[in-house]
Amino acid sequence: MKVKFFLAEALRSLRRNYFMTIAALVTVFLSMAVLGAVMVFVYNIEAVLKDVEQKVEISVFLKDSVTAEQIETLQGEIVGWEEVKQSQFVSKDEALQRLKEDMGEGADVVEDLGRNPLPASFEISLNDPEEVGKVAQRLEGREYIDEVSYGQEIAERIFQVTSVIRNILVVFLVMLGGVSILLISNTIRLSIYARRKEVEIMKLVGATNWFIRWPFVIEGIVVGTVGAAAALAVVQLGTDFVVERIRENLIFLSVPFDAISFVQLAIVLLGVGALIGAAGSGLGLRRFLNV
Repeated sequence: MKVKFFLAEALRSLRRNYFMTIAALVTVFLSMAVLGAVMVFVYNIEAVLKDVEQKVEISVFLKDSVTAEQIETLQGEIVGWEEVKQSQFVSKDEALQRLKEDMGEGADVVEDLGRNPLPASFEISLNDPEEVGKVAQRLEGREYIDEVSYGQEIAERIFQVTSVIRNILVVFLVMLGGVSILLISNTIRLSIYARRKEVEIMKLVGATNWFIRWPFVIEGIVVGTVGAAAALAVVQLGTDFVVERIRENLIFLSVPFDAISFVQLAIVLLGVGALIGAAGSGLGLRRFLNV
């Protein structure tokens, strides 16, 4: 019976305070829409950064004197390292064929050389690209290895830049979340302030604090969830529209733009909206319950 009473009171309160309810809904909608859009942006930027980092590989160029047994032994050793995601052996003939394909019409120049100047090599990708320096050191100095290359300066610069970008995005997301919470909570508190006389009367006639608080908490949850749901719909439609335009005009981009799923976005926005609505209502009542 109490649950039905609280729900009925919450609905009556929403109808009686139409303008304040609309104001709270709009505030939740705008805050959650901005938060959702930023989340989509941050997650996709993170996917781009990971894609860039995964392109950092180690190339191990072998001397022409290397034997098949040494190649097999080295391959078995490399794939046994926990840092290594994949190791591919590229023979001299495969390397030459790749060069011809890359040169296209200019491949005749390679044919005129009369011999294959390219070395056999290993192409190594890692589970954690930041381990590239440590893995490269293990390979250097072996008698049948001519050179170990991974573009040390470029790799280090990539990791520095991606680290800075990640830190900036995290700080921005946290700040935006904090501003959204304050804005929504204050709007809900204004709505409660408009009904302070009603709360004071209920308190004076003997109603307990939680008996008074529950209808407001339920109201806050409803407002927060409805506003967040509207924001979720707008963010998803906007994301689909923008991604489609990007794919049509920038066909060379390989980024999938699906780093965060609709379900993940829905859980976050609806959860945050409902939580802020409940917390804003519950905390906003404290000063009026001390009668």
